[in-house]
Amino acid sequence: MPLLLYSFHSLAKLRTLCKSQSPRLLFHITVWFPFFRENFVDEVNAVELLVLHPNRLSARRLAAALECPHAVTSPDQPPEVLIRFGAAGGEEGSLFTLNRRQAQLRLKEASLSAFYKLHRLPYSLTKKSGRSLTIHVVDGNVVAMETRERLTSTERQKCFGTAIRALYLAGIDFGSVQLSIHSRGIPWVNKVTAAPILTKELAAAYASALGKTIALRKGDSVPTNSNPIQLGADPEFMLKSIRTGKMIPANRFFAPKGTIGCDQRKAIGELRPRPKSTPRELTEAIGSLLTKASEKIQKKRVALMAGSMPFAQFPIGGHIHFGRLSLNFRLLQALDNYLLVPLFCIERKRTAIRRRKYYGCIGDIRPKGPGRFEYRAPSSWLVSPTITLAALSLAKLVAEQAHRLQRNYFADLNAVRAFYQGDKEYFRLPVKELRQDLTSLPGYSDYAADLEPLWQMIDEEQEWDEEADLCSTWELGQ
Repeated sequence: MPLLLYSFHSLAKLRTLCKSQSPRLLFHITVWFPFFRENFVDEVNAVELLVLHPNRLSARRLAAALECPHAVTSPDQPPEVLIRFGAAGGEEGSLFTLNRRQAQLRLKEASLSAFYKLHRLPYSLTKKSGRSLTIHVVDGNVVAMETRERLTSTERQKCFGTAIRALYLAGIDFGSVQLSIHSRGIPWVNKVTAAPILTKELAAAYASALGKTIALRKGDSVPTNSNPIQLGADPEFMLKSIRTGKMIPANRFFAPKGTIGCDQRKAIGELRPRPKSTPRELTEAIGSLLTKASEKIQKKRVALMAGSMPFAQFPIGGHIHFGRLSLNFRLLQALDNYLLVPLFCIERKRTAIRRRKYYGCIGDIRPKGPGRFEYRAPSSWLVSPTITLAALSLAKLVAEQAHRLQRNYFADLNAVRAFYQGDKEYFRLPVKELRQDLTSLPGYSDYAADLEPLWQMIDEEQEWDEEADLCSTWELGQ
């Protein structure tokens, strides 16, 4: 059966391709990643590379695309950059290694299922019934998708996010993830490999993506302010009857679509402001939408609620969107540590633990298009304008300076367990170290005043108030 390789330059074309009747398609996602660049050879030739592999044709194809040597045994003198293609032996590269030995070994451990279970990632070696697909990822970017199935836009985003997260959590820099989609639309991981089967075309796509990663890791490609990062959000909220204390479905007041809407479950409301360049502008836009929302419920004796889980079985989030910013694993690591941990420290512990049984886990992201992605781990920080501004300011600072932020507490499974157990005491020292890193950054002074309330709450071991009515905390209608 022939394998067809499609390139496209818009999401509209992707939707058209997804409806194709072809028996087997591989979608080559050039719109998401600038593959064949003119300076690609210069990027990889400026450093000594070696592809180490257990005698695989795909690895030889990758080495040919990278125009670098390959070997089946580890050399006496390690190269500057070692690319492990399913090989776990020998020393690491003198500068760095892509797919480090420890990560390779993790994929072979019998405990991989328990590891993913700890992270709330659906995983089963036994393929579940349902649609199946394979997604190829390099450093947080989807480079290709193989499937016979039709996928909706939402299903595709979920699958991409799950595949990226499966590799990221395991510490794998590039590889493929086999998924199956169940009747409820939940993607399950069936297999993760750091030695994917590559055609010549797919090897070229991997090579170009790896070229960008190598440049970033070397420090040859550092983000600049020539094209400022855009910040967006769709924080969620819920409605409560002041008289009975019971939940009121959001769709009683808000239509599914629009700048103030409700999600598919109809119970949860969402604010959808347009992206802005600064956290203050975005906070003001959110405040304007909340004012309009409060006008809808005026005289109805209804309270607007935020936080982690205002009502049982209804977890809500403070999703933050980034634009004009390419996702990579080091950026995601910075968000998980330098943004998520401080916000974790001021969440209400009891409801935050319950929420993360459903979603909002470490590494929870969804790609949204070229240079755009959604970070979904935080709870709904909408509880007050002060906390909203602090959360968005921290998000912008971390995104701008991620290349300088190196700590990764979640490499230790004890930290992972403490996070999901809501153990804030475990993170008292780490959050001080994170804060010290942040305050020493160039440009921190631009956000210092807006972040001070967050640090004060952490120092005083305060939690945000999830019982407060947003109409009161935001002073709506006053």
